[in-house]
Amino acid sequence: MSIFSTNCVLPPSDHVTTCEKNGELVYRQTDEANQSLNQEVLFQKSNYPTVELEVESLRSLATENNVKSAFLTCEETRWKRAMQAWHEQGLCGVLEMIADEDSDSSTSWTPWLACASLAVVRWLNSLHGSLYPHLVLSNEDMISEFTSIRNWKKSEICAFAWHPHTPKCAIALKDNSVKIFSGKSEIVSNLKHRLQQCVSALAWKHHSASVLAVACKTCILIWRVDPSSLSTRPAASAAQVLAYQGHGPVTSLAWDPKGGLLASASPSDTAMLIWDVAKGACTVLRRFGGGGVSHLRWSPDGERLFAATPSQMFRVWETQTWQCERWTQLNGRCQAACWSPDGRMLLFATENEPIIYSLKFNKESTTDLIGGSKAAIVCADLSEIAYDQEDEVIKIGGLVQDMVLNETGERLAVSFKPNEKNDNLSSLVALFNVRQMQLLELIPIGFVQGEPGNILQMFSFEPTFNEGALLTMVWEDGKVTYVPLFFLSSHDLEQQQNNYLHSIPDQFPQQQN
Repeated sequence: MSIFSTNCVLPPSDHVTTCEKNGELVYRQTDEANQSLNQEVLFQKSNYPTVELEVESLRSLATENNVKSAFLTCEETRWKRAMQAWHEQGLCGVLEMIADEDSDSSTSWTPWLACASLAVVRWLNSLHGSLYPHLVLSNEDMISEFTSIRNWKKSEICAFAWHPHTPKCAIALKDNSVKIFSGKSEIVSNLKHRLQQCVSALAWKHHSASVLAVACKTCILIWRVDPSSLSTRPAASAAQVLAYQGHGPVTSLAWDPKGGLLASASPSDTAMLIWDVAKGACTVLRRFGGGGVSHLRWSPDGERLFAATPSQMFRVWETQTWQCERWTQLNGRCQAACWSPDGRMLLFATENEPIIYSLKFNKESTTDLIGGSKAAIVCADLSEIAYDQEDEVIKIGGLVQDMVLNETGERLAVSFKPNEKNDNLSSLVALFNVRQMQLLELIPIGFVQGEPGNILQMFSFEPTFNEGALLTMVWEDGKVTYVPLFFLSSHDLEQQQNNYLHSIPDQFPQQQN
């Protein structure tokens, strides 16, 4: 039975969500919300950057960069083009370049040899690809398939990440640039590098004000951006390049919450790399089976690392001795996952089931190092359900696109995969109240809705918001909007109760002898 059948209210189509208050979502008409938002929203939003990117200008910049790259290619030597093809596409890329450039030569045997070699390599790849079809995809198609961003290949915004300790965010654009917005500062840093192509993920380092990791097609770039600098265009020398042969395209990054380790993953590589960024060296953790590694999620306590694969299996690593345990026989690959704040609960959803599962981990386990439950428990059934609205039947729910848990673990936001038969899901995010006692319970609050016709690309929670949770939504038109969820966290509520109990004896007069 779908969880949405329990008194879940669908907002009118011409309304947008402005905030959560007293456990309910507040909606306003689109025109009214655009003219003047709720005063509470304005007050909270004042500490956060205003991000509005013009999509048309982004497209023109991307086109201009493509034109420049075409001219630059003509000026390069054949050796440089071969090296670039090797780094970007491996052996197949080099053979394709040789075959294409020498195709007009009727006397040379080089194109014939290159074509014959390319046919053999592709045949061998097809044998492997019959087991793992994603391996025959292009880099762009592979990123689009495994990223949590809706329609990455056509989106002008490719990645988004909040800084863990300050209201600062990084946004990757289709023109291969990364922009950094900080608070209400008018200075917007613009990061560009020749290797910064096909950006699919961004990740800020914990306990650092300036270090940003960027997942690219052939490498990882580590930018160090001085927050006190007035420069809007840091030099390319400010970026450290981390590259490993065959490890690309990189689609997922995860920093160790406790230190300087960085984990990276690619669906085309069965190895997960653990980088010591300071030394520029990596440890290769390879396990055969799965066809690659698609998603990484480091637990907040730093003790476990979740690694999804493109197949019906995922692994959880413990980070002391780097042993792992795997869970198999999923109904499709793992589509989305998130950890509870204490690192004891993993929520995940697969690509073929409208269900959120939970997996519990016991820190005091003496039987194994991982300490995970042998079987996952169903937390919520998100099956599609029909609502009657304005003389129209609207279907809500279905397969999960992405899901995110806020810092206190009390709000869960879930988006749904696009459906050709149902375009109502493009601007909706389901919001749940999370209660965790002996068993984890998800209670639907409602649906967060954006402007009509606008398509949601990605979303996340801002980690420093202290009035509840701040849901951040990135839209197709280049806007970033905020939906503050005002509630008292269980920690604050417990503290208030303790303060009240300690104050009770002071309210009564002491008996005099």
